[in-house]
Amino acid sequence: MTQAIVIHPEVAALQSRLEELRQESSKLYLQAEYMQFEERPLLLSLYETHIGKMLFEEFQLSVEIRLVNLEAQLFQAYINRNERPDEEQIATRIRLEKDKFKTELEEKEASIKAAQDYLNAPSYSKEETEELRDLYRIIAKSLHPDLHPEQTQKERDMFLKAVSAYRIGDIFVLRQIALALTEESIVDIPDTDLPRLIEKAQETVNSFRLRIEQMNSVFPFIYRDNLTNADWIKEQQVEIAERISAAKKQLEQCKNYLMMLKLWKPDSLT
Repeated sequence: MTQAIVIHPEVAALQSRLEELRQESSKLYLQAEYMQFEERPLLLSLYETHIGKMLFEEFQLSVEIRLVNLEAQLFQAYINRNERPDEEQIATRIRLEKDKFKTELEEKEASIKAAQDYLNAPSYSKEETEELRDLYRIIAKSLHPDLHPEQTQKERDMFLKAVSAYRIGDIFVLRQIALALTEESIVDIPDTDLPRLIEKAQETVNSFRLRIEQMNSVFPFIYRDNLTNADWIKEQQVEIAERISAAKKQLEQCKNYLMMLKLWKPDSLT
């Protein structure tokens, strides 16, 4: 007759606490991963599509206004000295200034295109998306190194492969890894190691909590609710549209003023 193993209540309490922390750590890790690799790209895409596209147009106008004003200032400097403007020199200076904004304009334009491509890209069905998350949750629970410090190098490699597959949405690789996982073996942890493992697990939980808190306090997560609020989006678009309209009028005025300066001739030539 096999005698049942009796675990001391204090040891049982420590084991229970360790398991609780591991469960919480796993949950927080998955939340942080979801925010970083699924929610963040979506929020950025929504922001760029609804708001960023108009902000880009406003920025383009502001750059053009600055360039026209600079050109006018350069012509005005010659006029103040009653000299014929060196139009070639002025054109060279304007080209140099344009180059300073070129990279920033290209980056903003590429960001908007990437956002539109993301929203228009084919996606998994609802069932496949749920399977993707469920598979990753199962794998992370079995292989996450913070939850299993005693794991082998092979298990660490499998986990890293799963992380990579989850981030790019490769459901087929996740299925293979899940199938390769054997039933989790029970590892006997010495009683003296339990306090150390609990301390490490608590540090991991605190670290994930801090990471999530920090992400929630910065762009684009601060717009999480607003980007699903049609009224807020419309309000922002109206406000930006008004600024764009004002910028277009300002640009027209600047161009007219520049044209007037270009018609000027030195006194000796009039």
